[in-house]
Order: sequence, then C-alpha cells, then structure tokens
Amino acid sequence: MGNYNAETVGYEFMSQAFAIYEEEVSDSKAQLIAISLIVATFEQTRNFSEENHEPLRSQCFRAGSKLLKKPDQCRAVGLCSHLYWSGRNREGEGEPLRNSTKVLECLKKAVRISNQCMEPTVQVQLFVELLNKYVYFLCNGCEEVSESVLSQLIGKIQEDMPGLESGEITRQIVKHFESTLGFVTHRQLLST
Repeated sequence: MGNYNAETVGYEFMSQAFAIYEEEVSDSKAQLIAISLIVATFEQTRNFSEENHEPLRSQCFRAGSKLLKKPDQCRAVGLCSHLYWSGRNREGEGEPLRNSTKVLECLKKAVRISNQCMEPTVQVQLFVELLNKYVYFLCNGCEEVSESVLSQLIGKIQEDMPGLESGEITRQIVKHFESTLGFVTHRQLLST
C-alpha cells in the first residue's frame, strides 16, 4: 500500500471515528474517553501530509473544547496540546512538530476553561493537572512555556488551595501538587 493510499485510508479512519463520536456517543464521560482515544491514536500516526494533518488536529481541538462539562473540556484541550508537540506528519520526515506557539495556545485555553469551573476543588485539581502539562513541556524544550508562566500557575494554586474543604479529594490534590513541586525543585526548573 503506497503512502497516498495509506493516507487516504487513515484519513477515512479518522473521519469515521469523528462521525461515530459525534453521532453515537452522548454520555459526557464517554465523550471525554472517546476524544482522548481519538487524540492519542492520531498523535501516533505518521502517514498524513500537513494538508490533512492540520484539519484533523483542529477537529480534535474543536471536539474537545465543545464537551459539555468544563473539567472535561479542560482535560481534552490540554491533551490536544500534545498533537502540536509530539504529533508527526510526512513533511517533518518523522520528526515531532514541536509547535511551541500552538502548545501554549492550547494550555492557555485549558487554563481559561478551568477558571470557569464553579467548584473550587475541581478548579484547583485542574490547575494541578495543567501544571504537570506545563512542566512536561518546559522539561522537553518548549520555548513558549517559561519560568514565569510556571510560577504564575504555582502561585494561583497556592493562593486557592487553603480555601478548599478538607477531605480525601483535597488531600489527593495537595499530594499531587507537592509531588509536582518536588519534581520542579529537583529539576531546578525555577530560579528562586
């Protein structure tokens, strides 16, 4: 099967995945799982030209940003950032895209979505999850993710965390945040 034929079959596969997602998946949890699987599958493809790769990336982003629940939107949009970093197309000869600007756009959009969450515990949990994404991209050389962006998000989490109700979920969030801060300190990602 030649590259053109493989690309055509692959594009049809992705199109059908989106059609099934849009027509058959109505439960919000199932939608998040489905879009996560579509994004993860697409991230692993190598046979698309940029002409076909770009619209599929955009379609993943749009689908994620249209999920019903804000936390699901945030997670899906954050996940889409990886398509712009480690996604590959034929023109890149197998090399990852490494589009720092688009990565940062996705992450900023995810932060804006998390700011819209009404439940403080969920909001802080999302901030911690996004902090981990920022750390990942900073560690992997994404120029647009800077120390100051990391510091701002850490400051926001530290500001909001004391107001959370005590409970098991809050303890898990605190533990996750402390673990992330330990990693940031160990890797000396901040020059404080």
